[in-house]
Amino acid sequence: MEAKSEYPALVANRENLYRFLARLYKVEVDQALLERMMGMSFPEDCGEEELASGYRMLGAYLRCPGQDPLTDLAVDYAKVFLGAGGAKNGFAAFPYESVYTSPERLIMQEARDQVVAAYRSEGLDKVEALDVPEDHVALELEFMACLCGETRAALARGDRGAVLVSLANQKDFLTRHLLNWVPAFCADIPKCADTDFYKAVAKLTSGYLRLEQAIIEEQIDDSAAHPDGV
Repeated sequence: MEAKSEYPALVANRENLYRFLARLYKVEVDQALLERMMGMSFPEDCGEEELASGYRMLGAYLRCPGQDPLTDLAVDYAKVFLGAGGAKNGFAAFPYESVYTSPERLIMQEARDQVVAAYRSEGLDKVEALDVPEDHVALELEFMACLCGETRAALARGDRGAVLVSLANQKDFLTRHLLNWVPAFCADIPKCADTDFYKAVAKLTSGYLRLEQAIIEEQIDDSAAHPDGV
């Protein structure tokens, strides 16, 4: 199979954006990440209005981040995702699928067991140094990045069957897990956040996952329709 020239680049871009979003949720922003983001340019037209709005908001924040952005962002991260300090009305956007899918809003529920099974089906385990349950949003986003990496590898081998399997796995995980709770999680972030940074991150995440649903469907259709190329 000879892949279309733009297709591997699209898959690589998807993988990179998943890893970027995962990093923003995993731990607080550090100096290296802040400087890297300040050097980024963001697309003005990306085909999804919430995603575009998130890019605009993030760009505006990075152009004028204030006197001590690392402290501001660390405080906001702790407030929004950990419920620390001055969490508004005792409310936080806890970044776990179990919290959003269990009646009692508890961690380590059925959703966690399901994502562990999904990770292990791909030969993956959580890094032990990361002391969070496996259904943390950062780990779920990183898993999607890993699946995109599998697609890239299959394209490089010319293995259309493996491309289709990988895309089907992405569609399944996106539908069963990320889209099942992340939109509600992202809707809660602005209720807690003081900085436009995390409000923008919420928009980016929610908008991108909706766009991904269409992208993956289109890639599956193209892969199935073109036995000699993707």
